Amino acid sequence: MRKESLDSLFSPDSIALIGASTRLGTVGNDIAKNLILGRFEGKVFPVNPKADELYGVRCYPDIRSIGSVPELVIIAIPAASVPDMLRESADLGVAAAVIISAGFRETGQAGAALEAEVARIAAETGMLVLGPNCLGFLHTGLRLNASFAPRLPRRGPVGFLSQSGALMTAILDLSEGKIGFSKFVSTGNKAVLDEKKLLSYLSTDPETRVIAFYAEGLSDAPSLITLGRDVLALPQAKPIIALKSGRTESGMRASGSHTGSLAGTDAAYDALFRQAFILRADSVREFLDTIDTLSNNTLPAGPHVTIVTNAGGLGVIASDAATQAGLSVSALTKDTTDALRLLLPAAASVGNPIDVLGDAQSDRYETALTLASKDPGTDAILVILTPQSMTQADKTARVIIKTKESCDKPVLAVFAGGHSLSHGTDILREAGVSVFTYPEEAISALGLLHRIAAWREKRFSPKRSFQDIDRDRAEKAFASARSEHRSQLTEQETREVFFAYGFPLLESRFAPTAEEAETAAREIGGRVALKIVSPDIIHKTDAGGVMLDIGPDEVASKYAELFDRVRMKKPEARLDGVTVMEMGIPDGKELILGVKREPGLGSLLLVGMGGIYTETLRDVSFRFAPLVPEDAVEMLSELRSFPILKGVRGEAGIDMTAVTDCLQRLSRLVEDFPEITELDINPLSAHTDVSASRILDARISID
Repeated sequence: MRKESLDSLFSPDSIALIGASTRLGTVGNDIAKNLILGRFEGKVFPVNPKADELYGVRCYPDIRSIGSVPELVIIAIPAASVPDMLRESADLGVAAAVIISAGFRETGQAGAALEAEVARIAAETGMLVLGPNCLGFLHTGLRLNASFAPRLPRRGPVGFLSQSGALMTAILDLSEGKIGFSKFVSTGNKAVLDEKKLLSYLSTDPETRVIAFYAEGLSDAPSLITLGRDVLALPQAKPIIALKSGRTESGMRASGSHTGSLAGTDAAYDALFRQAFILRADSVREFLDTIDTLSNNTLPAGPHVTIVTNAGGLGVIASDAATQAGLSVSALTKDTTDALRLLLPAAASVGNPIDVLGDAQSDRYETALTLASKDPGTDAILVILTPQSMTQADKTARVIIKTKESCDKPVLAVFAGGHSLSHGTDILREAGVSVFTYPEEAISALGLLHRIAAWREKRFSPKRSFQDIDRDRAEKAFASARSEHRSQLTEQETREVFFAYGFPLLESRFAPTAEEAETAAREIGGRVALKIVSPDIIHKTDAGGVMLDIGPDEVASKYAELFDRVRMKKPEARLDGVTVMEMGIPDGKELILGVKREPGLGSLLLVGMGGIYTETLRDVSFRFAPLVPEDAVEMLSELRSFPILKGVRGEAGIDMTAVTDCLQRLSRLVEDFPEITELDINPLSAHTDVSASRILDARISID
């Protein structure tokens, strides 16, 4: 009977190693040694037809000769033989497999075909498969090293996933003696089990309190967002931290739209992690520091940090860093400062930071920390120690440990020195106190703790339902483009789509001739704009294809002038006519709204300052569809220009509901039509009066 969840993989009763080797220094030998000599209490069956015994354990010529069904097989044989071995194991009733072997999709088309066969066998048989091309996994609670990593790490609360086996071993080495792990998993090519499934497993794993992962690529952003939010909302929050490679411009794809050029791949991942409440580290060092801090501390009740230091300068540096990290170095209560003034030397500073002076020994630190930890305004404590001739590093370390054990608040230490403080640093780490060399690093870690605590307080409304949407009407516009094998909807088709989805539009008419343009202008009334209609022109302004504020009597002559101007700049373009459009109400704030489909992830939505300054200012915010109302509000509030949108120095702001309404309608549109690859609304003219807001220009591209 198979176990629930992924326990057959990570907590097996018995393991068969296919490809066990007697040759030292090989993967098959190292895995065998780890399994047999690592004190794993389950049964281990090395499979090697040329050996009788390995590390004192009987070898078997094949898996069928074992005489019982192992719960897990670890496969370390040439890639070409892996599918047959996997099928044979599944037919025997083996529940799970780890494929160490390389030679799959990373090697090209033939390897990709082998990997597809592995995935097919897993799907047909229900077998759990980790890899291929992976290092294996480690389960510290079972003393199980099912990998060719050199050793088990210290047992602890961190569940770790890595797409890179080499990074996995580096993390093991860098974190030795500092971080304890529950599970340590190399995901490899992720033919069957990907981050989403493994993160879901760790979210229910009682041995795991903090989840960390390294990834080179992810998929299915909406599912990851739901999972991340659900995990952080658990009664006992499980923070998730990610290290994701590929931040540079070289990772971005070329695009024909404003949204596409602004929404590089890294911007998409930033949006994904922000939306999923997953912390993103910028470096391996920050990654490890954050894991350490999360695994050793409770979440703070608020942003208020109290700093205790024997160096006034470092206290000031920490205070500055706290402000930048969104924390508060707030005043202590009068009762606390009075007690500090009574017990500390006259020259000590009893504010916040509390400066216990350079000659402070451990007793002075204990006095300050005891009072600071009990102060109602203290949500977290940062202790700074520098090496002076009177400094008692070891004793002060034990005082810090005592403080952390006696209060339910984060306590972090900065031992700002080298060799003279190293033993005290070791004492702190052994006791589970996060210790740093520099105050900025410690404050940054505290800021992340506060961010997670703030995320936990957020509440989300259901996704908005719209009763005024006519999906069938929009479908006709998309069908027209598909029937002609066009990747670009015409202006009229785009208008039909937006009208069907309830977006605020200006009145307009399509006019293929100058005479029809004049008639359209008189029907609309007032002054109008003329916009060239061409399937070959994406950005009309750049092609000289827009004329504004034209009276009805001028339309015919301006029509001809517009055509001549566009032909000079785009001589090869097909010109079908013009759109005659009413002029928008002046003095609105121009914004851009957009969509870019990120392959494998989903539809990425954008909002930012629009018009001609879109790519110059690059003041934008991103989220993945589907949006809930709070997502749309957050997107606007993240903009640097948000104070301008609210209104400054007596200037009226805009009604934000017009923009958030459009964002949510846009989210619904791309959910209904996932074939949309890129979309620009640029600009949306937003006003104080919500009824005055209008889309002035838009374009839609599809597969």
